Amino acid sequence: MQKIFYSTLLLPLLGFANIIVPSTGSDLKITIYNNNKAFINDSRELTVQAGKQKLVYEGVPSSVITESVVPTFSGMKTNLYSQNYIYDLVSLNSMLEKSINKEVAFYSNEKEPTLSRGVLLSASPNVMIQENSTGKIYTLNSATQVIFSSVPSTMITKPSLVWNMEAEKQGKLGIDLKYLTRGISWKSDYVLNLKKDVLDLTGWITVNNNSGVAYKNAQITCLAGDVNAVSDNRGSRMYKAVSAPMMESAGAVPEEAFSGYHIYKIPFRETIGNKEQKQISFIDKKSVKYHQYGVNVNNYFENYGEQKLQFSNKITFENKKANNMGISLPSGVVRMYQKDSSQETHFIGESRVGNIPEDENVTLTVGTLFDAVGEKTITKFEAKKHYRNVETTYTVRNQGKETLELKIEERLPTYGNDLSLKTSCQDNCSVKKKNAFAREFTILLKAKESYKFTSEFEVNY
Repeated sequence: MQKIFYSTLLLPLLGFANIIVPSTGSDLKITIYNNNKAFINDSRELTVQAGKQKLVYEGVPSSVITESVVPTFSGMKTNLYSQNYIYDLVSLNSMLEKSINKEVAFYSNEKEPTLSRGVLLSASPNVMIQENSTGKIYTLNSATQVIFSSVPSTMITKPSLVWNMEAEKQGKLGIDLKYLTRGISWKSDYVLNLKKDVLDLTGWITVNNNSGVAYKNAQITCLAGDVNAVSDNRGSRMYKAVSAPMMESAGAVPEEAFSGYHIYKIPFRETIGNKEQKQISFIDKKSVKYHQYGVNVNNYFENYGEQKLQFSNKITFENKKANNMGISLPSGVVRMYQKDSSQETHFIGESRVGNIPEDENVTLTVGTLFDAVGEKTITKFEAKKHYRNVETTYTVRNQGKETLELKIEERLPTYGNDLSLKTSCQDNCSVKKKNAFAREFTILLKAKESYKFTSEFEVNY
């Protein structure tokens, strides 16, 4: 038979019989979003009495969005009259504040303290009490010298929802509770191990719980995508996560498209403690083919002197099943590692990616290419009213020991309606038009090889 628990701290506050909703047998489900918010669905069962009573659901997070709380009762006919969220927790300071101008017991400051009674006059910065028998006012050395006869009726030991309800009979009642809370978030983190021709990619779901309560044995779902939310200027109670990360190996985490988003369902139940960060493996892909190259972007075409060229080190790979991928990748940070000639592993860079659907390419910035150098110079500059003619000369060099593929992307000024383009790019140099005002030059350079070419645009506007 289901046990009925009574809350002694709530008896003065609530007036009726009070039944603590037991946490045992809870079916807890959590959907976590990227915007520091989570949806909680908790189903429980308890035995109630016939008639009016108070159901006390303890352990509600301090960051709960109270307007989102939706309780549903099943198993018998009930009437729900009101719902209260009580979060004034018992503490020494709050007990003192609520006892001002009331009689309390206290121990004197002597070496052998005596117990007296008096009226509490002040709680901060010092505790001051007027003794009943003498009328003298004492300033106590410590607030712990005060003895309280009872807990103030408006206080509670845990943040709780209190339902004022009526049941038609005694028996088992099902409760299905849904609510939103702040303070829980998730993100995806990736580890990429770069090899000569292929890479291995591991993905981790990182969950942070700063909501104020722990969630035990929960079915966890993470939703990837930007959920629209109404702006709320009210502050939420936040706590700093201090515990060390804990990693769990989940194997394959099922993923599915859902209402314009993608969801990832952890295939086992997990407990997330308060102020805890937990990591769960959800992607493990091996032998993914990739392409590596360097990129320089030129979007300034004024008459200036020579400028040095610097190339970003990029890698790209196809997110397709044929390339051992083919999975929707939620946004996150990719941290990249590679082994040297002695097989020692080194961190080589990190890059942030947005949400990437299946069959879309993934492009990452590793860092800067050390051996790719060069210069650009404006070798022709003619500017008149409604006319401009600019020629840029590029010189690029590969000072390393491996062949490099280098790309120079020109983003031309977007003025004018009569634009003509010229270039001397040929042989181991090719050009591709990206849009009306952008083109990309690709140069293949062997070790210690250099290449020089010109690019010109003429525009009337």
